[in-house]
Amino acid sequence: MNVEQSVRERYSEAARAPQAALCCPVNYDAGLLRLLPPEIIEKDYGCGDPSRYARAGDVVLDLGIGGGKVCYLAAQIVGSSGRVIGVDMNDDMLALARKYQAEMAQRLGSDRVRFLKGYIQDLALD
Repeated sequence: MNVEQSVRERYSEAARAPQAALCCPVNYDAGLLRLLPPEIIEKDYGCGDPSRYARAGDVVLDLGIGGGKVCYLAAQIVGSSGRVIGVDMNDDMLALARKYQAEMAQRLGSDRVRFLKGYIQDLALD
């Protein structure tokens, strides 16, 4: 089994059931967390909180989105004039993030989050 396949399988398992040993403790803004479904919070495996750098009207690109937690946090900050693009290679994690997309769009007042399947290493720019 290669590294990519091992990572994909590990995060697929984590999409099905919370994996405490897979993440680093992060203190997110409690006010922003209130809007998120509990499953997204329980299955978060982030290692930092880049949402604190987002501003109203920004376009945010989140790489390795997992269940989409940071995307949904950032979507609250960027507001209706901004947008968030989340990229992940794992189908199960993308399914988890997308599972709540319509519900979150309703809570946010607009659909400003887009989830795409892709590999970070393939996002090279000219």
